[in-house]
Amino acid sequence: MTYYLQRECNIETEISSDSIMKFDTPIALSETSSLTPSEDFVYNGDGSIDVMRAGTYTVYWYVVSMTGFSKVGQSYQLQKFDYSLATPDWSPVTGTCNHIKVSQTLGFAILVVSEDEINDYGKATIALFNTADAVAKLTFFVPRGGILIVGDDLDGLSGKLNAVDNQVINITNRIENIDQFVHSVDITNLQSQSSELSGLGADVINSGYMYNFWGTGTLDHQQTLNAGSVYYLINSSQFEPLTYYQGTTTEGTLWIETPAPYTEVYSLPISFDATGIYFSPDTSYADLAIGTIFRFTQSLILVDTSP
Repeated sequence: MTYYLQRECNIETEISSDSIMKFDTPIALSETSSLTPSEDFVYNGDGSIDVMRAGTYTVYWYVVSMTGFSKVGQSYQLQKFDYSLATPDWSPVTGTCNHIKVSQTLGFAILVVSEDEINDYGKATIALFNTADAVAKLTFFVPRGGILIVGDDLDGLSGKLNAVDNQVINITNRIENIDQFVHSVDITNLQSQSSELSGLGADVINSGYMYNFWGTGTLDHQQTLNAGSVYYLINSSQFEPLTYYQGTTTEGTLWIETPAPYTEVYSLPISFDATGIYFSPDTSYADLAIGTIFRFTQSLILVDTSP
């Protein structure tokens, strides 16, 4: 039996030092109908999560920071509440850090919850803490973070003998997935090949199969955007992994901000698919000034399907 929980952070805008990250938005939750209570996990108001079943769990998380006041960058730690202590308190499981204050910080952990813990205390409790020495301000885009917990129950060894081969394959796949997950490459900078969008582009950083795009640069000339025209910020010939895109087009939000002193901000849909990153305004924007900024951010899973 597999237990799972997935949640996102869409409301919280900052995390104080030594406080719990709140994942306020539920995405997926497993329930075991044959057991009472049926909930496999309980999300608490302070951001902590109660694990209600014994098992071995893989925990993944990410937090996207916009800025922070820590002297050493970002630092997050998954902690487990130790109910066995004379004075119960939080104990560290594993942590992750990032010296870049404006970026995504990823982490993962293996969490073992024993039958004794469930029998003695009814649950195991975990939480993700900001362990930097100052507040971390999160991005104004959503989701600002996410957590994924996946686990299997602890059956008797005799009941698993007939699945040894599959378990070995699963373990190998998990190790490969973790390796892909934590392997990050240098930031790739791409400049638009469209003359209308000269000076603009996108930066890309990937972790495994997850690619994170965000807009960079400013217009280096005055430009009018015509309603109904299609404008490519990036096309797939510039960045081959975009050709691995699967499924329907992903829609995001493009923010256009004109420079001071006459600053105006517009928003319109931006599309991501196997052809590239593009938009088509439904109204014309006349004479956008030099220095106009195009902002967007989007995460895509790009999987190479070639043999």
